[in-house]
Amino acid sequence: NFSGRDWNLATAMVIKGDALVQVMGDWAKGEFVAAKKKPDTDFLCYRFPGTEGSVIYNSDMFGMFNVPDDRKAAQVALATATLSKSFQSAFNVVKGSVPARTDVPDTDFDACGKKGIADLKAANEGGTLFGSLAQGYGAPPAIANAYKDVVSKFVHGQIKSSDEAVTQLVQAIDDAR
Repeated sequence: NFSGRDWNLATAMVIKGDALVQVMGDWAKGEFVAAKKKPDTDFLCYRFPGTEGSVIYNSDMFGMFNVPDDRKAAQVALATATLSKSFQSAFNVVKGSVPARTDVPDTDFDACGKKGIADLKAANEGGTLFGSLAQGYGAPPAIANAYKDVVSKFVHGQIKSSDEAVTQLVQAIDDAR
């Protein structure tokens, strides 16, 4: 029963062996590592079944204000530093995520990181890299919320068939437009 359960509690259930699998982003990996679990030994990282070859992304961002010219150099220095290959590697190894750049060497990454980097690069090159519905990357909020509502009803058994779910999804998105 996943409804209303916080992601970290579900992650703890997988770590303890009380649950088999969890669909979650890379942030869950930190919980496994903190519990002294090793990627590719104690847990595995996979794309959601049926989505292999595609990547849905979210990203961390820095917002910068429009500042006077004498302060822009500091903003450029911050952007240059955070987007450098060395920073992207060091930061993402610690965070447990994948660099925004596809040309960062995977040398320092664990098995999950190496897989994530390879998957991201392949999806980018193959045209199968998509922005997530979360945080407005893939669609405006009204459409994203319509999608989430129908999917939630389907997962909870309130919509009985995939055909009915598709019909309701098309209608919900049309209504949201």
